[in-house]
Amino acid sequence: MSDREYNINVSLERGAEKPMYIQLYERIRDDIEAGVLKHDSRLPTIRGLASMLKVNNVTVVNAYRLLEENKLVYKREGSGTYVLPIKESIIVDIGSRSISEDADYSLQGTNDSEVYDFASASPDPLLFPVTDFKKVVNEVLERDGGNAFTYQDSHGYMPLRQSIGSYMQQIGVSVSAEDINIISGAQQGIDIIARVLLSSGDYVFVESPTYMGAIAVFKSRGAKIVEIPLQSDGLDLSELEKRLRFIKPKFIYIMPNFQNPTGCSYSDRKKRHLLLLCKKYDIMVLEDDYLSELSYTDKVSKPIKAFDKDNRVIYIKSFSKIFMPGLRVAYLVIPQAIKPMVANAKYMTDISTSGFMQRVLDIYFRGDIWNKHLQYMKKEYSIRYFEAVRASKKHLRGAQFQQPDGGLNLWIRLPYEVDCDNLLNQCRTKKVVFTPGTYFLSGEEGKRFIRLSFAAVSTERIADGIAVIGQALELLR
Repeated sequence: MSDREYNINVSLERGAEKPMYIQLYERIRDDIEAGVLKHDSRLPTIRGLASMLKVNNVTVVNAYRLLEENKLVYKREGSGTYVLPIKESIIVDIGSRSISEDADYSLQGTNDSEVYDFASASPDPLLFPVTDFKKVVNEVLERDGGNAFTYQDSHGYMPLRQSIGSYMQQIGVSVSAEDINIISGAQQGIDIIARVLLSSGDYVFVESPTYMGAIAVFKSRGAKIVEIPLQSDGLDLSELEKRLRFIKPKFIYIMPNFQNPTGCSYSDRKKRHLLLLCKKYDIMVLEDDYLSELSYTDKVSKPIKAFDKDNRVIYIKSFSKIFMPGLRVAYLVIPQAIKPMVANAKYMTDISTSGFMQRVLDIYFRGDIWNKHLQYMKKEYSIRYFEAVRASKKHLRGAQFQQPDGGLNLWIRLPYEVDCDNLLNQCRTKKVVFTPGTYFLSGEEGKRFIRLSFAAVSTERIADGIAVIGQALELLR
């Protein structure tokens, strides 16, 4: 950040129809928009500029006030007035991109068994717990009969909410069943929160890169999106605070454990620090937790909700990546202040989530079936994970990636001379697909990355598929 102070060469016309503070405002505004006054340049002090222009301090105060109201400058306590970045440079425009990357990069008309599908982050159907599921379905039908198919309370089936409350205790979150709302998938949860909290023109801060399905929802509500860069251990908090000094978002959307697409996880230190910043600037957090269970180390990955002492975190949890995505059951943990609005938004969306599936999931949690299934999924995915890591290190010469501790994705930085779209086109001819970085990152930077998901590729085929990507890399270098 530059603390250079620029001398503003302004000639004010005294006695003109346009007040002098408007003249001063317009001249400084024009210099900012033309790039004469750079981002984070410090403007002269009020007294100094008033003396230089031989005007009253009030003239400068009013001009600076107009600049601040129009988001052209911001004040730093005890330091002065600074130029903001032009808004367009920090707002992401994702246009009309699809929200389903799993389908966007498939090979139409090709037998699924022939494709090396590193684009899909959906579970391999061969891993679905079909046998156990049949037993639980029969148990629900025998116990509840036709009642299993009645509408549930819009908040959700109370026994399941109680089971989830007990489950959350195991991951360090103390929550009442009354604070839990059952929803039809995490995407619905994101949409409900957007409906409740966002109006046109509101700001939402997001990680960069991030999940575009959420961004599409926020944009549909007219929100302006501000990207905050991700580091290896979470958000760049210095950059976050710099933005918070002059923009107050409605909330910050984050995926703190095995983030999509990068696989990075926030350190506990950053989780705590982020919440301190949110308290300081009175901001809410929307936490999207869909993979915290899939850790392949002994390290426990707590949600940021576990560190929330001020009830600032709205928590969304989906089971789609570790259970069966077609069941469409997830849940929201919401602060007291927005409970009525969330309940209304949920009711208007679909009245209630499938009561039958809620009863099925409740039995999974109450018995040992859930923990058994989770351990099975961790074992199966860990084998694929280590094979994907090994094959990427061996075959993707010149590419780089930070090995995550869990999740379903590897975020690969390509060699400088390789474009992700050209690489995808080469690989398609060999029936290998992945998600290009341009789906998650705007501009030229996105072309430098690809996301490899090993969720839907069998262990035996991972190395062969990644070898094809490596061969295509060599051809393009």
